[in-house]
Amino acid sequence: MNEPDVIARTQALPEHYADRVPPVDLDGLRSMASAGEWQELVDLLVASLSSSRARVTAGERNELRSLLEAMDMPTSPLSTLNVEG
Repeated sequence: MNEPDVIARTQALPEHYADRVPPVDLDGLRSMASAGEWQELVDLLVASLSSSRARVTAGERNELRSLLEAMDMPTSPLSTLNVEG
C-alpha cells in the first residue's frame, strides 16, 4: 500500500466508524484527519472501538491491520477489538 492509499483510507475512517465511537472520540478523529495526523487517528480509533466494545467485522479489522502495518505501527491492539463472528 503506497502513501496516497494510506492517506485516503485513513481519512475515510472517522465517517466509516461515526456510528460506533463516542462523540468526543469522533471529534478527535475528525480533527486528526483534518490535520493529517494519520497514525494518531488510527491509534485513537482502535482504542475507542476497543474501549466501547463496538462490533467490527473481520474485514474492518483486516483493513485496520493493513493500515497499521503500512505505518509501521504495532498490530497487537487489534486483539482487543470486538470482532463479529
